[in-house]
Amino acid sequence: MLSKFLEITKASVSSKEVQTSFTEGYDIIGDVHGYAGELIILLKQLGYREINGVYIHNNRKAVFVGDFTCRGPETRRTVSVVRKMVENETGYAVIGNHELNVIGHFTKNIEGKTFKPATGSNKKIMDRIKEEYIYEKDQLKDDLKWIRRLPFFLDFDTFRVTHAYWSQANRDIIESHITKNKLTKKLLQMIFDHDTPFAEAVRQTTRGIEINLPHDLIIKDDRNIRRTNFRIRWWQDPKGKTFKEISYGNKFTLPTYTVPPEILFPFEVYSEKAPPVFVGHYCMSPDRMIPVRNVCCVDNCAASGGQLAAYRWQNGEELKITGFVFQGKKG
Repeated sequence: MLSKFLEITKASVSSKEVQTSFTEGYDIIGDVHGYAGELIILLKQLGYREINGVYIHNNRKAVFVGDFTCRGPETRRTVSVVRKMVENETGYAVIGNHELNVIGHFTKNIEGKTFKPATGSNKKIMDRIKEEYIYEKDQLKDDLKWIRRLPFFLDFDTFRVTHAYWSQANRDIIESHITKNKLTKKLLQMIFDHDTPFAEAVRQTTRGIEINLPHDLIIKDDRNIRRTNFRIRWWQDPKGKTFKEISYGNKFTLPTYTVPPEILFPFEVYSEKAPPVFVGHYCMSPDRMIPVRNVCCVDNCAASGGQLAAYRWQNGEELKITGFVFQGKKG
């Protein structure tokens, strides 16, 4: 099926090493969050066309950085678009933290209980997703099983894709645990129990590096909710730097004094010599989507007033702001 668009891949659920010889370029698409209409508009802007229900491009492929579920009104339709592209090899996708939330809420363990039932506003999101599948409950189960087979990492040799943080050490841990090409229920139990190296590797990969704030530092966001941790720039060593200098993707203001060394912990800093890596997750304005020469965030906050974004990758080119395409914008 669609053989002219296929390429040979070596695949596992934890990661993929991708051979790129048959593709001229890739479009790395940010967090869709259930906004299927916006996704289709963006795909058409990028030159994809629908053939037999599958969006294809003559010489490019789409890469989804995760978090294509939740928040928006059409998770089911979004999953359908992404899944058909992945299954027909006109696109790729990795798992984000919101996919794990959906899996945790709707998947039952061996005792017949859900792994991690959502609460509060997240419960409302899950209820809405359930309504989308109300007449096709078997389809929800099938989509969840498909998501559980997606990788956490994609390595295209000249560039990489993950949802929130690239670490070879975490990749090795995840690969050593996933041996059946899917997130088994045993592995899901480990993830949602939170107290294993595997769970920590998955958490960092899908949520980034987060540091707990000192107990005596009271920080509140724009909703007046106290924040207890913050996301950091995992491509730089945080030692000796201020809270503000190492912050990335936080919707609250952090102080300009040096981070106390006792709240820091070891993590793998992404090398400036490593290939460019594309992530989502952080909800950044266009001027902050390329923080350093080999890190690119393609999440422009489509779920909170921004626009769905894609980066048009061409091998050999440096990351640049003109590489972005924003849904609804011409040029």
